[in-house]
Amino acid sequence: TKGEPLPNAASGDSVEVILGEGRYMEGLVEGFIGAKVGDTREIYGSFPEKLRDKTLAGKKAVFDVEVVSASIRTVPEVTDEFAATVREGLTAETLISELRKAIDEEDMKEFVEERNKALAKSLAERLDCEVPDTIVTNQARDKYSEMMTDFRDNGLADEEIKKMITPENFLKYKDIEKPDIVRDFKVSMATDEIARLEGIEVPANAVDEQMANLRKEAGDNDFDENQMRASVESTLQRRQVFDFLSEHSDLEVEYVDEEGGFDENLMNQLAEESLQREKELAEKQAAEATEEAADEPMAVAEPVIAEPEPVVEAEPEPVVEAEPEPVV
Repeated sequence: TKGEPLPNAASGDSVEVILGEGRYMEGLVEGFIGAKVGDTREIYGSFPEKLRDKTLAGKKAVFDVEVVSASIRTVPEVTDEFAATVREGLTAETLISELRKAIDEEDMKEFVEERNKALAKSLAERLDCEVPDTIVTNQARDKYSEMMTDFRDNGLADEEIKKMITPENFLKYKDIEKPDIVRDFKVSMATDEIARLEGIEVPANAVDEQMANLRKEAGDNDFDENQMRASVESTLQRRQVFDFLSEHSDLEVEYVDEEGGFDENLMNQLAEESLQREKELAEKQAAEATEEAADEPMAVAEPVIAEPEPVVEAEPEPVVEAEPEPVV
């Protein structure tokens, strides 16, 4: 049976499907085999387990398709004559070179975030400096506050959130986040220095464009314009530095499967620890109350012999035997 509709990114109209093994999800290409223009089919497929979108990874899907058109793709021989038809003065060698560069740039867009993470990690490892604990504490406090806000936005009750906001929980959270805070501080120092040495500056119009988008997203909510502008400029500068480093470095792509963040597990851990502390506190208070009661002098009552009350024997109630009713 069919379930929820697929997101737009996984469906659509007038989609070109190239019939080739291993090009798409399992079952999709196989479902088109033997189809003719005008045919409609239900095609069953399975999204790859390692899909980046974890909401679709490993899920089965049903596609209602109609074959609108069909054609045979041919790849022409790349010659100087063919290159000249693409652009005047272009040769086969320059065409191939431009195509490779365009493909590399397009592929790189998909991995920019991972590339920047790898460059940031490398910079942090090479920068040897001590990060003041006050910076770590302030950064951890801001992140801790943001995490609690996220919990509230996700429907967690305020009472549960209050139980997690304790000095002990904050210190544990700070210890967990400290490596990331220290690494980010080192990356900021390194990228600022590289930008200064290489004369990398963020265009004002790029900052203005980002600020306009943020104002639109904020709507009626107020935010500190100066602080946000500084943050946007710092983020854009860091990206430009990473682009600069990428262009002047020999990078290799390595595919690594990574699991998502830890916030949900951390929330459960903090909640369990809070409940455990409450239980221990309640047990301690009960024990103290018992000890106080034991220390108080007990009143001794004089023994009193009560006169026995007369026992009146009740007469047995008459029992009426009912005639059984006839069963039809």
